[in-house]
Amino acid sequence: MTSHDEFEYDVALSFAQEDRATADKFAALLTSKDIKVFYDMYEPAALWGKDVLDHLVNLYARKARYCVLFISGQYPLRKWTEAERTSVQERAFRDTDEYILPVLLDDVEVPGITEATGYRDLHQHSMESIASVLEQKLIETKGHSGLSSQSHDLRSGNIPSTPHKSDAQ
Repeated sequence: MTSHDEFEYDVALSFAQEDRATADKFAALLTSKDIKVFYDMYEPAALWGKDVLDHLVNLYARKARYCVLFISGQYPLRKWTEAERTSVQERAFRDTDEYILPVLLDDVEVPGITEATGYRDLHQHSMESIASVLEQKLIETKGHSGLSSQSHDLRSGNIPSTPHKSDAQ
């Protein structure tokens, strides 16, 4: 079920390094369902030599239809996940469609995420059932317009042009 809309990825994964084994298994489940997933281990060449933080901030903010956050006790403690979470929350604030899909790995609260967003708990649901629910969400939203995969961030210089009155005449 490959996405043919404006997003480069159907889903991006955000996780603490300590939870890589869980993210790895989930990414494999998603790709087996033909879901286009951003998982850093799948794109080492794309990340090599780049400003990784800038690349990830842009990716999480603009290039994925959904972002799955694997929330564990380690997640709120890591600088990388803090930067990813900030970018994800900014996207969720700008976009009225749901975007953040938290998966709880243990009993931890992340401000702005766990108390305000519906989540799946890995203690109550299998990874396979969570992947199936995500697949269903993608089927339901296929073709639904959302944010453009192009960056509209002033830092990138990629600002969408707006037609002037003189252009319409």
